[in-house]
Amino acid sequence: MFRKTLSRKSLLITLPLAAFALAGCNNSSDTSKTDSTKTETKAEGTKPEGTASGGSFKVGLVTSGPVSDNGWNAGAYKSLQSIKTELGAEVQNVEAPNAGQREESLRAYASKKFNVVIGHGAEFEELALKIEKEFPNTQFLISSGGKAGTNTTPIIYKLEDGAYLLGMLAAGVSKTGKLGAVGAMKIPPLERIFKAFELGAKAVNPNITLLPAVYTGSWDDPVKAGQQTKAVLDQGADVILQDVDAAAVGVFNAVKERNTAAKPIYALGTNSDQNAVAPEVVLASAPIFYDKTMVNLAKKVKDGNYKPSDTPIGMKDGAIGFVLNPQLAAKVPADLKAKVDTATKDITDGKLDVLKGK
Repeated sequence: MFRKTLSRKSLLITLPLAAFALAGCNNSSDTSKTDSTKTETKAEGTKPEGTASGGSFKVGLVTSGPVSDNGWNAGAYKSLQSIKTELGAEVQNVEAPNAGQREESLRAYASKKFNVVIGHGAEFEELALKIEKEFPNTQFLISSGGKAGTNTTPIIYKLEDGAYLLGMLAAGVSKTGKLGAVGAMKIPPLERIFKAFELGAKAVNPNITLLPAVYTGSWDDPVKAGQQTKAVLDQGADVILQDVDAAAVGVFNAVKERNTAAKPIYALGTNSDQNAVAPEVVLASAPIFYDKTMVNLAKKVKDGNYKPSDTPIGMKDGAIGFVLNPQLAAKVPADLKAKVDTATKDITDGKLDVLKGK
């Protein structure tokens, strides 16, 4: 989801140099396996390679974490496959956990004359701006970046739109009057999300208590995420907003352990539709519709009429959504759902700026 100023993903990870391939990362999860018949294989010790068909439209994706995380990186990988299907592109992806690997990966794809290179996270922005002049024929798209360059575009997601609606929902179903938030890193994007969550909650219940957000220091450690979640639950929270990517399973498991029919406890999904990950406790999700955003941008590049922009995109642009878990929909009172629906329309119509409250 997005990170600016500090690394969105794996800020503290220093793994050995990732194995690169005729196409990027290949994790054990089925969702992380690449499937391009021409470009996506894995060979230890090599960099991402282009294909022999030099006239084709090529798109590379570099992530800081695994694309099997059911969240931020998984959404980008799904979008890459949509670009492949809808635009007939040859696609590759690779995981680059540390800064050195990230720059090397961006350079590797650009040097192979990839038309588009997606750096999925604000941690890629400085690197892209640094090297963009060396590769004027490559467009760098940076998820959750903040600064446009000559051929670098920040994809600025207004994640607060979905978080506001999640806050409304949380306040309306809470029995204890206390809500919690668990994040990976204390960085501006997460702080904006948690602030919007609070504003949405107070729009429904001005007396709701938002416990101080806690941070795990990791995007992929479910144990830490579970421990922090339990600490928040111990303070009386009965709805938890999380933004920890692959570690979300730790949050969901902690909530499931404490959830009972007499004292229901819920979690909320972010970045992707996580309702099915733990359908018994995930009340709703605020997904990013990466497909629409990335496919549209890649199409403009392919059509030859693309210019970098730093215009934010949110719910009114179809980039952010709100999805109630159908399995738990009966737990949401009709009047609360009506309030959320009204706010959704106001955001979509541009009548409500959630962080400004008007």
